[in-house]
Amino acid sequence: MACSYAQGDVNITTCNACVKTATIEIVKNCTNHKEAIIYYFDCMVRYSDKFFLSTLETLPNSIWMSVDHIPKSLRPCRERLSDKMGEVIVRSSMLSSALTSYYYMDVTRFDGSYDLDSLVQCSPHLDPGNCTTCLKLALQEIKECCSNQLWAMILTPKCFVNFYVTTSSLPPLPSSNRSGSFSINGTSYLDPRRS
Repeated sequence: MACSYAQGDVNITTCNACVKTATIEIVKNCTNHKEAIIYYFDCMVRYSDKFFLSTLETLPNSIWMSVDHIPKSLRPCRERLSDKMGEVIVRSSMLSSALTSYYYMDVTRFDGSYDLDSLVQCSPHLDPGNCTTCLKLALQEIKECCSNQLWAMILTPKCFVNFYVTTSSLPPLPSSNRSGSFSINGTSYLDPRRS
């Protein structure tokens, strides 16, 4: 069994290119494995000898984060992150009948000084309850590792959570042309080539 899905705001051309690249890399790097998953910024490709479409899974995951920390002047952002992401998760799980299932993006301006961009998405194969559970578990991982970072993303086999803080005085956000990572038997590997 194999599947792929792309981030909800990715156009069809980018999606197709990402899935094609990921498929080539997963076949090249994961020969002789019964299951593998490869994460790119714009998409995910997976195969397995077991049925997995509607099963809730949060491992293996891949966490990407900024090396830059939120400045002290923006520390209130950290306190607001959890609440805001919780709201976004609830909204996304209500979108199961939308064109792009369970995809939700929110941009909130706080105190006129910074924006908190929140993005979440689940696999279209999950039911709303499992989508919410997956996103909440992913958010917990983000809070434990990355709430001081300017941006962070966690990719799991069934969902992803992404946030970033922007102001005109902060470094630019990373481009979507980032490297991918792949996982064999629960171990994540970063692919140094660009997607």
